Amino acid sequence: MTRSLRRLLVLAATTALVAAACGSSVLSQSPAASAPGSESVLGASTPGESPSPGGSAAALASTPAGSSGGSPGAGWIAARVDQPVTIEGLPTNAPAFCSPCHPITGTYIQALVPAPGGFLALGQQQPPSQAAAWFSADAAKWQRLDSLPAPQGSNIAAAVSGPKGVVAVGGNAGAAAVWRMTPGGEWSMSTLARPPAGSTEQLSAVVATATGYVAAGFTESATAVKTASFWRSNDGAGWNRVPLPAAAPPTEVTGLAANGNTVVAVGISGDERRGAAAVWRSTNAGATWSAVTSPALAAGRMLAVAFGAGVFAAVGENVDQTAAAAWTSADGSSWSVAPDQPALTNFGLQMVMMAIAVDGSGGFVADGWRSYAGNGSAVVWRSSDGMAWTRFPQDASFSGAGMAAILDRPASPRLLAAGTKGWPDTHAAQVWVGPAE
Repeated sequence: MTRSLRRLLVLAATTALVAAACGSSVLSQSPAASAPGSESVLGASTPGESPSPGGSAAALASTPAGSSGGSPGAGWIAARVDQPVTIEGLPTNAPAFCSPCHPITGTYIQALVPAPGGFLALGQQQPPSQAAAWFSADAAKWQRLDSLPAPQGSNIAAAVSGPKGVVAVGGNAGAAAVWRMTPGGEWSMSTLARPPAGSTEQLSAVVATATGYVAAGFTESATAVKTASFWRSNDGAGWNRVPLPAAAPPTEVTGLAANGNTVVAVGISGDERRGAAAVWRSTNAGATWSAVTSPALAAGRMLAVAFGAGVFAAVGENVDQTAAAAWTSADGSSWSVAPDQPALTNFGLQMVMMAIAVDGSGGFVADGWRSYAGNGSAVVWRSSDGMAWTRFPQDASFSGAGMAAILDRPASPRLLAAGTKGWPDTHAAQVWVGPAE
């Protein structure tokens, strides 16, 4: 799996999840693409559909829980997501001389954001890596967007919906890259200034502030040493690199959150699997940064962060890869780690919180993955304060899946989670619609 799926590398660490081909790969258009007589919605080929801005909430709110997949007890709906013919045409139970039968093509969702008339899911398809996006008016059916600029070698790792439109970040052929969708649905892509010769760069997080946008990720030297990198933009179109105050040990940014002009970046210091958490803080909307030190950071690796309930809440996994982990901070400077609790443990096996969002009540929801029986399963959590967590009941549709993105009210009337499903035989992008509340 390429570095473009860095966030999914964590959840695959003990089960060797790979997206390498078992043969040649031909990037194919979605089966539903370019249907005669279809109407274009944000560039999606959507036969017979033209959602209104208010249509998505009404349709989603009226969808019976469990009506499109998932167990009746948990009430999760496995949405329909357009896939390339190399996935649609190869059922996982087809006879084959391989075990496991790794997919020729994989699709992965790493971000969920509200968009005009509905929702956007963004990520990539590989091999070879190519940025990908899907649109849905009702969260039940997701159409692949043909209008998204997606050169070979590109990937999208994170996205945010802000005052200037949707901004997504990732990489393109070894350089940082940014995609922007205007409120009118027009897409553009920019490849940012390259790092020093011999290095590559990947953006993995983005957040909207009161004055624009902040993006972050890492540069990687020719000897595979990663160093956190930061960018800033007033409008999502023009970007400037923000220098760090001093040289740092191997570091990378995995998440960003903002409260007014205070922006907090979280990530990893040292080895990506065995290192500790890293935190940076800005009090001027990302113009300058300082590194944060706190004893709580030694507890594990932070993979995502959000601001809600009056605190910054970060999630990830513990230092030994034997449990999920969570932290909170009132101002981004001093951190506390959540105590050991049943919702974060998995009988000593790996469990990872990959994404976090603010829920409709001001608390938090998170999703991720856990290891079991060699296949793994998606997991969803909820917390009112970022410290005490409960797990949603497991759903049959979670088996063989990993989640890497989550979106809750008020952006959506129902909880949405996304990632990929079908390991080891199929890696297919998937969106789940949560139970009614």
